[in-house]
Amino acid sequence: MKGISVVVGDGKIKRYDDLLADVRHDHEHHSIRSLVQPDDPEVRELARVLVQAPDFLSSAQEFVNSFTTYGSEVGDFWRTPSETLEKSEEKDPGVDCDDSAILLCSILRNYIPPDQVYCAFGLWAMGGKTDGHMWVVTAGEGGEDRIIESTASPEKSLRGKYVIYGMFNDKYCFSTDIGLKEFDLRVAEKKEESYAESRS
Repeated sequence: MKGISVVVGDGKIKRYDDLLADVRHDHEHHSIRSLVQPDDPEVRELARVLVQAPDFLSSAQEFVNSFTTYGSEVGDFWRTPSETLEKSEEKDPGVDCDDSAILLCSILRNYIPPDQVYCAFGLWAMGGKTDGHMWVVTAGEGGEDRIIESTASPEKSLRGKYVIYGMFNDKYCFSTDIGLKEFDLRVAEKKEESYAESRS
């Protein structure tokens, strides 16, 4: 995690092989790492086009924000990038912070190493109001982390306080103890490998 310095809610963040979340409306716990999909063909093509802009990060953020709208949602549903792109074609797509952050992270991961860009989940607080939220964090200049708000345009200045409870991408997964509890995450069990499998 050399690229990210991360300041977290309780200061204690741990790395896990994977974390599982019930965010697919099927009462099953799914890998959150599997949601970030830089190798999805549509995501890869978008990244190839967006990286040609003078500022790849801002162009990708602007693209994702262009169809982010908070629609009504029963429970929390975290979409895959292809599901978010499909929803973006609807008149009122109902693409929210988790959908857009996962898509943005997937796009950025095509050209940014895995230790330098993550979906971050936690709290966003402003004016006495606090909400669960997801955004993207990258390694910034001068050792400072850079928050990229997938639900706002690059020109809009960040407001409020962001408190990270955990973060993930397709390769890495981290959480605080409070993040596990607040987001009802389960630790994925390591797959036991037989001696024969390890030698093949």
